[in-house]
Amino acid sequence: MTQRSLTTRGFLAGIALLTFAHTTCVAQTLSDAVLYAFRQGELFDGKFGKFAEVQHAVSAALTHCGKPGIAVDGRFGSATLQAIKALVNCPAIKPHLPDDSPAVHGVISTALWRLLLPASSLPSVAQRAQTLVLTHEDTDYDSLEWNFCQSKGPDGKLWSADNPAQPCYTNDPTSYITWGPRGATAGGGQEVQWILWRAEQQDHTLISTAFGTEAAAVRRFMTLPDHAARQFLCEVYVDKPRKAQWTHAFALFGKLPSVQKLYDHHYLSLASDGAKMQDFYRLYERLGVKPTEVDYAFFLDRATQSSPPAPNETTAATLTKWLAKMKLAHTPANLRRAIAASFPTPYQKFDRLGRDMAFIVDAVSEARLTKTERSAWQNRGALSAGSVGFSDERPAPFLSVISEPSGPRFDGAATPAAATSCPAAVLNPQRPLRVRGV
Repeated sequence: MTQRSLTTRGFLAGIALLTFAHTTCVAQTLSDAVLYAFRQGELFDGKFGKFAEVQHAVSAALTHCGKPGIAVDGRFGSATLQAIKALVNCPAIKPHLPDDSPAVHGVISTALWRLLLPASSLPSVAQRAQTLVLTHEDTDYDSLEWNFCQSKGPDGKLWSADNPAQPCYTNDPTSYITWGPRGATAGGGQEVQWILWRAEQQDHTLISTAFGTEAAAVRRFMTLPDHAARQFLCEVYVDKPRKAQWTHAFALFGKLPSVQKLYDHHYLSLASDGAKMQDFYRLYERLGVKPTEVDYAFFLDRATQSSPPAPNETTAATLTKWLAKMKLAHTPANLRRAIAASFPTPYQKFDRLGRDMAFIVDAVSEARLTKTERSAWQNRGALSAGSVGFSDERPAPFLSVISEPSGPRFDGAATPAAATSCPAAVLNPQRPLRVRGV
């Protein structure tokens, strides 16, 4: 049976369930919250996420209604918005939505979700927070990016193996590759090695199946400390066939559901962003502020890109001083703004500010942002936490992190060939002029 027929069957079952609920005035239909909304900025939840699930159902329901289906790509832009507007006017749908449902404006609401996917759980706060991260990162489980020489020079050109004399520029010299929805790197955080190690511990055939002739090299790479990992990956990067093979292999690897679970497990752990999230919760506790669901998403996005400020008295004093200077109360939204202003990231500061504003603009309003804040926010896609239905009126979910009894040992060494085959320009990149001092 095809995916479409399965989804259509679920849609028809949902109609039956909601018909009963509608005619008996079940209270469930009285509350219809926003789950996903296209506002100024397009949302991206990935090909494997909850939004792709509802896209399947929307497409099937449109077909059942005699209208064209839509692409299932995990992206919520104007095309999906118009498709939802068309769907809610279908005779099989409209009578079963509340009269004031936000779905009529082209959003995915709780009532529309339950109508289309009665057997599927609503997307959680954590899942929708990851939607915001995915939108900012614009990557997925099957996506590998090479970060060596990723920035153009003053002449508008990139370094390449075909033009080795060209200078190498990068705005993040400590990130050699980026993989997956949370931007796992093989740089300082060594997340890629950790996830590969987890896969090897669970099922040694996972790496062999995806990487084929490069499997032994991947297993050696898992043991390398930072400097050796840089040399090793640079050796792969400058070898065009090997680079293509690794890129394809990570796509195969990331498509495996078991690998996706291991990936997510790692980011919930104290070995990764679980510890960073814990620090944010502790900082708010020290300041006497209860985090909200918007804060949770802010913490997650910050943890994905950088380290949090230490949850100590010095940090608390810095934030309190900033709030006093700006004559702002200790509210969650104001505290997020204080963190954005007081603790910019070492790299890509303007970019980080734009991401931070996505978690501030709903509470402050675009008109009250500074010129720099507004410019950074618009440059970053004009995203907002309200696009996934978040509000400071609701508390953050309970934080549960996973402890790690053991992990990979980074005690290997790069081969002599890796140490000599990587051009000096790539091993010692320059910062692009446009981000220096930003």
